[in-house]
Amino acid sequence: MLSDHKQPIFILSQSDIGAGKSGAAQGPQAVKDELESLGVVINEFEVLDNRTFNTVNLSHDYGKHIEGIVEAMQSLNDKVVQTVNKQHFPIILSGDHSNAIGGLSGLKNAHPNKKIGVIWIDAHADLHSPYTTPSGNMHGMPLAALAGIDNLEMEKNSVSETVAYYWNELKTLGTDKISPKFDIADLVLIGVRDAEEEEWGIIKRLGVTTFEPNDIRNLGIAEVINKTLSILVHCDLLYVSFDADSLDPSISTGTGTTSPDGLSFEQAETLIKTLMAHPKLGAFEITEVNPSLDTNGKAMAKVVGQLIASGLN
Repeated sequence: MLSDHKQPIFILSQSDIGAGKSGAAQGPQAVKDELESLGVVINEFEVLDNRTFNTVNLSHDYGKHIEGIVEAMQSLNDKVVQTVNKQHFPIILSGDHSNAIGGLSGLKNAHPNKKIGVIWIDAHADLHSPYTTPSGNMHGMPLAALAGIDNLEMEKNSVSETVAYYWNELKTLGTDKISPKFDIADLVLIGVRDAEEEEWGIIKRLGVTTFEPNDIRNLGIAEVINKTLSILVHCDLLYVSFDADSLDPSISTGTGTTSPDGLSFEQAETLIKTLMAHPKLGAFEITEVNPSLDTNGKAMAKVVGQLIASGLN
């Protein structure tokens, strides 16, 4: 249950052009439908820029659709700022994980003087930049953009002036051009198990806290949460981002980049219920539900809907 009596506002940010596969743009509405079928009353919601793979965008090798992503993320940033300034609580249902750039930027731009801790529940580290990306897909870069990291120490790509310009626009998203949006030391990765050498380089070089599958098994999810909150105790606000691929593929049936050895439903439920009840929670995002890839109808949306409903209960 939310820790105070702020009204939750659901923001459906449907852009999926940061992903490598189409279909995640359908995820936010599918999750909303499932929540309503479970009896969650959603009186306040906003549907934002539905940029899909059918949208015309210039595509670049190391920053695919980056111009469109800047525009879509500016829209999400502005909506989160507006929501927070009205003393409401933003719950962001997003297409692909590049949407976190707009979500977290909005929280920071609404509270420029507050220190934000980031809890990233994901199979992937999402710490690539255009200078290191193996795919060019922007959903692998949100944390680097938000932390203001280029990782030039491990540069392997020759980035065009256009991509470099728009990458800087993403890093400084918002009218005050704040960068970084959070201190990389205030990041905790939970469930990470599929990251590239360049991302592990950042994690090790900058001391990012990770809880990998073996850690979760050995410690138990309750202790992982306790340790996470202890690490971030000095932060003023928390931004929680939950990627559907953090779940084990046995239940994560409709998402673009599954990875074995993920969270069980019970572990994810404990995480979400505990974090939603935390008094410092500033915004909650859930992302990468892709009904078009679902091997079992809309099972992924059902699982995610159940998790959010449990957290709101």
